[in-house]
Amino acid sequence: MKKCRSTQWLLTTVVLFTLLAGANALLHAQNLPTATSDHFSGSGNCAMCHSAAPGVFTTTAGTDISPVALWQSTMMAHAAKDPLWQAKVSAEVAAHPALQAIIEDKCTTCHMPMGKTEASFNGAVHFPFASGLLDPLSMDGVSCTLCHQIQPQNLGTPQSFSGAYLITDARELFGPYIAPTVAAMLNQTGYTPVYSDHVNHSELCATCHTLYTPYVNNQGEIAGYFPEQTPYLEWLNSVYPGQSTGCQTCHMPPTGEAMKISSRPPWVSSQRTPIWGHDFAGGNIFMNSLIKANAAELGVTAAVSNIDATLAKTRQLLQEQTLHLAADAVLAGDTLLISVQITNLTGHKFPTGFPSRRAWLHLRVSDSQGTSLFESGAWDAAGEIFELDAEYEPHHQLITSPGQVQIYEAIMADVDGAVTYTLLRGAQYRKDNRLPPKGFKSTVADYASIAISGGAADDPDFNRDRSGAEGSGSDRVFYKIPVAGRDVRFTVTAEVVYQTVAPRFARDLFAHQTGKVAAFKTYYERSSNEPIRVQSLTLAVINTAVLQNEKRPPERVDLMKNYPNPFNATTVIAYSINQPGPVSLEVYNLRSEKISTLTAGNRTAGTHEILWQGTDDQGVPVPSGIYLAALRSQDGARVLRMILLR
Repeated sequence: MKKCRSTQWLLTTVVLFTLLAGANALLHAQNLPTATSDHFSGSGNCAMCHSAAPGVFTTTAGTDISPVALWQSTMMAHAAKDPLWQAKVSAEVAAHPALQAIIEDKCTTCHMPMGKTEASFNGAVHFPFASGLLDPLSMDGVSCTLCHQIQPQNLGTPQSFSGAYLITDARELFGPYIAPTVAAMLNQTGYTPVYSDHVNHSELCATCHTLYTPYVNNQGEIAGYFPEQTPYLEWLNSVYPGQSTGCQTCHMPPTGEAMKISSRPPWVSSQRTPIWGHDFAGGNIFMNSLIKANAAELGVTAAVSNIDATLAKTRQLLQEQTLHLAADAVLAGDTLLISVQITNLTGHKFPTGFPSRRAWLHLRVSDSQGTSLFESGAWDAAGEIFELDAEYEPHHQLITSPGQVQIYEAIMADVDGAVTYTLLRGAQYRKDNRLPPKGFKSTVADYASIAISGGAADDPDFNRDRSGAEGSGSDRVFYKIPVAGRDVRFTVTAEVVYQTVAPRFARDLFAHQTGKVAAFKTYYERSSNEPIRVQSLTLAVINTAVLQNEKRPPERVDLMKNYPNPFNATTVIAYSINQPGPVSLEVYNLRSEKISTLTAGNRTAGTHEILWQGTDDQGVPVPSGIYLAALRSQDGARVLRMILLR
């Protein structure tokens, strides 16, 4: 009897401990689907064990990095709820009703993958979009038991592209950790955890992110297949595979802290490292914001704080890991010559993926009073760029007027070469000058699917270095601007901005009369389509010819505030002396170490300006920080603080 009571006490304790450990998991799972099918299980069931708890998916700083918590607010989780996707599916069907089954099956394969795959297992010839909207597993988006059941066979081959992932009846969940604890998961869910390194490879992502869609001719007949999205093939044609940098490196950043990855059973003590974050951040700030603003109507389960965290990660990835921007400007007589270089830091084209996206260069030149002298790439309240060409804006090597704008985008055309925004009419690209990744070459076998198209293909400064060799992953754009020599100084501001949904794409979509289009239009019109700044810089240019004509003898020795400050690459330092004599102007860091001597010697009385390019005496760029400009003359010394932000 005593032994039975002892056993009963132990079992009760274990049950209570398990319930307490899973309390946080229950909170996470309460709004997530817990439906099951023969092959799949809702994310709410996974959250029961794989949510944060003390020592489980929690960093030493107390941050919840559990898979479901991070994933729940991403575009992967919202793949089926995405109102732009829903609107586009309905519009394509409205335009080609005879091809409804083909359109819906193609689109639901990667946006409603669990519902579509289960229907295929059950012998369904077609999985209707309308059925998916009513199915909780379909509306769970790209969820846990979909990705982790994809088999390693055929990955990275054309047979796996366009959503041709393989899932079997084995009910095995693949993970990155050797010797997983099998019994607990098998008993709880009926799935067997299995180690397989393929979950860490880009080829897994390529199954849906290499997408060929059918296109039709003028008779509405399928005439071929079009490379709608090819980031995996672009990555394959870059330097990054050779550096062991893949999709997961940036979009699932690992955490080095060792920790438990399951709260149940409580006696499992093994810790795992690294932990791959299911952040799945990209550049889609617009849609994440739109989904947040309409969360209740769209059936979003993620908390606002989680969506805000995803937005912050998305903005950080877009602004810190996407592009490098550099520029030079010189005056040649009455003409300002500017060279702007943009370098892609990602492993695929930028912008990537769906052809509604675009990025562009916004450049402005102003005088010392802040009056604009030239501006290319400005936009209106609806997010549309001023002075665009009627059909589409061509690629530019040299820009001489405000009506010319360098836009990086993919413009589709039909079988006759006419511009189209309808996916089933997209047979070719009239223009594709999206910035390729570093190492991108035109000599690879499948180049036709990822080719640079339009004017960029003939631009010697597009994806080519100074020697003309391919693979720079950059573009250099030149501006030639008359400034009439009427001012002492000019300020050049350049920025690259990004937009998820180009207004022309949206207007074409809104021409289709469907309920889903009308719903998205409502969300769209009450959202801001202001482009997102990716990178920016400011340059100061001195018109020495005008400066020499200014005769304003100073009343005292002075070191004026540098212009601009803070600055990105160059800044102008102005000083005045009231009598001729020896002068030195030097730059120091905060450790009182001299960085550079900008001028030293006898100078005439008057005002002088010197351009500092943020380098030391050897021409090596110095890092971001606070620097001191020290002016010394026979009448004393002056010190100025300058902030360099790279």
